[in-house]
Amino acid sequence: MVIVLGGVFRDRCLRAIELMKGRGVDGLLLFPGVNLYYLTGFMIGLSERPSVALIPFDGEAVLIVPELERELRGQRPWIKCVEVWREWEDPFKLIADNIRRRGLASGRIGVCERAPWGWVKRLESLLPDVEFVDVTDIVNSLRMVKSGDELEKIRAACRIIGRAVEAGFESLEDGLTELELNFIIMDEVKRLGGLPAFCIVLFGERAALPHGSPSKRELRRGDAVLVDAGAIVDGYYSDITRTVIFGEPSGRQRRIWETVLKANRAAFNYVRPGVTCESVDGVARRIIEEAGFGEYFIHRLGHGIGLEVHEHPYIVKGNKLNLKAGMTFTIEPGIYIVGEIGVRIEDTVLCTRDGCVSLTEMERSITP
Repeated sequence: MVIVLGGVFRDRCLRAIELMKGRGVDGLLLFPGVNLYYLTGFMIGLSERPSVALIPFDGEAVLIVPELERELRGQRPWIKCVEVWREWEDPFKLIADNIRRRGLASGRIGVCERAPWGWVKRLESLLPDVEFVDVTDIVNSLRMVKSGDELEKIRAACRIIGRAVEAGFESLEDGLTELELNFIIMDEVKRLGGLPAFCIVLFGERAALPHGSPSKRELRRGDAVLVDAGAIVDGYYSDITRTVIFGEPSGRQRRIWETVLKANRAAFNYVRPGVTCESVDGVARRIIEEAGFGEYFIHRLGHGIGLEVHEHPYIVKGNKLNLKAGMTFTIEPGIYIVGEIGVRIEDTVLCTRDGCVSLTEMERSITP
């Protein structure tokens, strides 16, 4: 991950604080993961060693980390105060002590939904007068609308994964295995300067497994080839799925594939600020239902994408959230007929003031 100075992260945090103050929240406690990075500039993954950022809304913020992370992995977050705990010490006592010293021992402290349950319960036992408040929706509302810098990283990741999948399709030949194609695509991602995130490769009847794992199944003429892959650039994800037929498509294969493409394009053309997430899903789903394949479209139409490959907003029935310019998400209708075929066509897209822009540029074609 590229090290970025703290200005943008501090600005995000200040916006979050203003929103949280409106709910009577007095401070924020961030645990390892993308929310910690998004609001402070410090990226560290969840492990058995607790690390947290404590941000009182009136007072000095502090990062509390194990001693081996004293140098913050070479990163430079905007929080300058760092306290460390040693392996034989109880980190939760240090965290609780910092909460008391900052006048929050009887305050309302915001946490997000992915806060480790056991860690929060331990702090509750040490700080019985603290009220921990869920502020997930506030952080999500900020993360869903991407800045120009974030969009450039997602665009770069989309360019890399599109070229890598193209290279994979160029290598198709009789006898190639799913695993071999997986390696070709992931190697190309690295050659192009990205970090491989995931790569699902499925042939023939196995393409009906939406999240199947690549195997030693060999490619044969007439097989569907489904590739769902993503790359990471500076912490930001891309996601693309293309399905092609190796050889001459049958009439049924062509009908299924064209139905999925029609659903993809209809949803894309419908996207604009103000429409609800569930209505976008409905546009694509109706097309697949009217073609007689409704029972085989078994997942939501899409998901938000950014610092996580799956994040808000979710493009699904029941989500009445209105789209806004700057939101990035996937459009990925699919038809999965067990034992026969699976077809999914997925793009990472951006909602703009004028409609929708595809960040994945690879062509959509039934043949490689």
